[in-house]
Amino acid sequence: MKLYSALIATLCCIGPLYAQADSPSALQDESSAELIVYNRILAKVNGKTISVIDVMKKMDLFLQKNYPQLADSKVARYQFYSSQWREYLSQMIDTELMIADSEKLEVKIAEAEVREEILNRFGPNVMPTLDKLGLTYEETKQMIHDEMIVQRMIWFRVNSKALVKINSADVKEAYKQHCLKHPETQQWQYQVISIRSPEKTISENLASQAYQLLNAKMDINSIAEQLKAPDEKTTITISPEMEADEKNISSSHKEVLSKLCVNTFSEPVPQVSRVDNSVVYRIFYLKKHSKSELPSFEKMADQLKDQLLQQAASKENTQYILKLRERLGYDEKHIEKTDLTGFEPFALR
Repeated sequence: MKLYSALIATLCCIGPLYAQADSPSALQDESSAELIVYNRILAKVNGKTISVIDVMKKMDLFLQKNYPQLADSKVARYQFYSSQWREYLSQMIDTELMIADSEKLEVKIAEAEVREEILNRFGPNVMPTLDKLGLTYEETKQMIHDEMIVQRMIWFRVNSKALVKINSADVKEAYKQHCLKHPETQQWQYQVISIRSPEKTISENLASQAYQLLNAKMDINSIAEQLKAPDEKTTITISPEMEADEKNISSSHKEVLSKLCVNTFSEPVPQVSRVDNSVVYRIFYLKKHSKSELPSFEKMADQLKDQLLQQAASKENTQYILKLRERLGYDEKHIEKTDLTGFEPFALR
């Protein structure tokens, strides 16, 4: 959903900061670094202004909740702010629209619920943590209240509708499509002895001798040395170890290999060469065989249902936000006339 789409991007952005924030160079920079904030009004929504400081405080709450070890790092905070502030601004705009919508539905959050969430998030020593973040208790309480309102509205306007749209028939169809896109596959690891001669009886006899030697436990790579070709036109070759799957194995090879057990040889098989259409006698040695089987519907049903619900919720959320903006009269004119293109509200010196 759009409101929470930044979370994945945020996690990708924050992940590398662990190592950077703990590196020697980063630690050296921390003492002398100065994080500069160019504050200004970024948007006006439903009579409320959103400034750079407002966005920064929202991002600080995310850091404190999910990555408290980075909350004191100026380098990490700067990189997080710089890469994600526009997405958080978009989230805050949508939040204000949902709050306006919630007032019409008379959605209420009890103060006790907000206090409990604050305690869960910040622990018993709330005020020292908030002071470090530059937040007052009232500001924090309002932000937590707004987050909880958004969660309720997402349920009422998005998730509940998505749940109604997905049924068992949809899940079964999704499983069918998954099976079509990810069919069962097999993989073979094998070698081939190829015996070729202008005289069919010669290649047939040599293939029979080779098969007897293999049954006598002779190593496949020693066969060519034991068999003697009667003339220069007769060839005996042993292929290197080959690997093939359903996509790249020839039908003639697959036909023989599918009948073999691992570590067994086929009887000599006459096949027509694709190079010159001559008859070649081949003996196949199957070294390994693996098969990927599709999980049963029962094992995949919950996962597929979750995926369908996420897709349905994403569509519902997009439609909901568009309708909100249209109904509440929000458009790009509510963003300050000063163009945000090229504007960078944060700097590190």
